[in-house]
Amino acid sequence: MFLFGLLFLFLALGAPIAAAMGLSSLIYLLANRINPIAVIQLMFSGIDQAAYLAVPFFILAGELMNSGGIARRIVNMARKLVGNIHGGMGIVAIIACMFFAAISGSGIATAAAIGGVMYAGLLRSGYSRSFAGIIVASASPIGIIIPPSIAFIIYAVLARVSVADLYKVGFPAGIIVGAALIVPTYFIARKRRYMDRAAQIASGEITLEDVPPIDDGKKVSLVRTIVESLIALGTPVVIVGGVFAGVFTPTESAVVAVVYSIIIGLFVYREMKPKDLVRIFKNAAKGSAGLMIIMAAASLFAYVMVLARIPQAVFATVENFKGGLFGIMLIINFIILVAGMFMESGSIQYIAVPVLLPIVTALGMNPVHFGIVLVVNLAIGMTTPPFGITLFTAVKVFKTSVQELVKESVPFLIGLIIALFLITYIPQLVMWIL
Repeated sequence: MFLFGLLFLFLALGAPIAAAMGLSSLIYLLANRINPIAVIQLMFSGIDQAAYLAVPFFILAGELMNSGGIARRIVNMARKLVGNIHGGMGIVAIIACMFFAAISGSGIATAAAIGGVMYAGLLRSGYSRSFAGIIVASASPIGIIIPPSIAFIIYAVLARVSVADLYKVGFPAGIIVGAALIVPTYFIARKRRYMDRAAQIASGEITLEDVPPIDDGKKVSLVRTIVESLIALGTPVVIVGGVFAGVFTPTESAVVAVVYSIIIGLFVYREMKPKDLVRIFKNAAKGSAGLMIIMAAASLFAYVMVLARIPQAVFATVENFKGGLFGIMLIINFIILVAGMFMESGSIQYIAVPVLLPIVTALGMNPVHFGIVLVVNLAIGMTTPPFGITLFTAVKVFKTSVQELVKESVPFLIGLIIALFLITYIPQLVMWIL
């Protein structure tokens, strides 16, 4: 209790999550008269893993794809596929997030890229800023479910399972989550008559002065749209296909993604200039550094938890629980969902996997199945306040407020939780692919 009390105290005081975990761990070590030099050693060893080289490369690949025109072409293809139906533009945004997720591996990159491209189209189709924002905020976390995924790589290292197996189950899980978001989008858009509002906007009855015209690619033929989109979607084919075929490792696949994105952006779409690379590399370096600091602090915190015998205490408590795997997974899902409201996803993995994985595997749960359940939980956490990172990204892109997005979020959160329970309690929905 002392350790977690310090953690929540620092969080309540507004400390960054990395600082909160690092300081609470340091104070605990000092209180137990352990040499503080161990802090540096443990933080360094926590991220001194070859597999983690994939993290900065995937972040860089996401930046390159966003700047190289890939996101816009994916949106154009989704528009052609969906057509003019109720909630059509919202469904386009969800499908585009799913496609871009299969490229970037990052929920934040997906929210920024797809949100920026869909901004004008959603508002000029009659959507309110808050409803458009919550669609993107809810769908972009699919970026950590559909492979390639940074979350999968972290879990694979911690749980010592195959990244390729996690990639396989990630595809059906991502489709289930996407479908769970499409349903409320369709019915809410139909109820609010957004297609009628779009007609009012088109006739000038309603004005959107600060929204640019829609660059919807109508002048481009269907064949050209599909061809350009297939070039963009070649990235996940190369990455995931190469891993499955054993051509390269997941870490090497991240480098392949970077090289492929540079070639497409510079020489195929020609929307990226050589001079842009400096800015792109700089942004990726900042994002990578921030994430790696959090991962290092989280590894220290996980070590201190083991030192404080917290995993053993939790294991003993849950072991005496009579609800079986069904009841234990209900408790675990609740705990991780709440944790996702306050902590970064990588930090949760470092804390939860060493504690919870031995419990569920002792009850017969496949560690790959637990991995996908955990990652879906983390995805939901990315869109829930007060620290939902894709929620804040959508607020910035759609120029609205967190309060307005939260008001719109209830149907989408219900859909996400239903998807989580389906994946948890009907494992055949995702595990059939193994």
